[in-house]
Amino acid sequence: MIKAIYFSAAALLFLSSGPVSATTSSETVLGEVISVMERTREVIRQTPLTERVCEDKDVPVYGSNGQQNNDLGSMIIGGIIGSAIGNKMSDSGGAGAAGTVAGAILGKKTADEVGKKNQEIVGYNRTRSCENVKTVNQQTIQEVIGYRLTVNVDGKIIDINTQTKYLPGSQITVTKTVNYSLQ
Repeated sequence: MIKAIYFSAAALLFLSSGPVSATTSSETVLGEVISVMERTREVIRQTPLTERVCEDKDVPVYGSNGQQNNDLGSMIIGGIIGSAIGNKMSDSGGAGAAGTVAGAILGKKTADEVGKKNQEIVGYNRTRSCENVKTVNQQTIQEVIGYRLTVNVDGKIIDINTQTKYLPGSQITVTKTVNYSLQ
């Protein structure tokens, strides 16, 4: 193993000490396209879409169940109760008036809540509800990135990658490069 390392080092010194020459020549030659194959890659194309989606819904229709709703009576009773509470809590005369107003408002609110409880569903209306829904359409496609040509040049069959599409039987110019060097 050590002899092989010494021999390799000596060979490197010998090769690097003397001049090494190489010749390169290039020429343009004609070739004939035998076949063409597309080179492709998979690409995921994403396209945003806005789609209008509609839906029919049944909306309840409310009606009275026959019980009367007496707003004025509720306000009067609430005012009397509010006045009594206001007078009881304070010895001043103004507290009764403030209690009457507060009681009337509270009585009206109570009457409204009772009125809602006295309603029932008497039917349904069919309505159409629509909205715009945004989605993304994903599509996998094959994208052409170039072509692989099989070419007959100087009696040899070679493959060349190119961005240009050629038809079989086409004549193309090919640059032929030859390197000569010592080993």
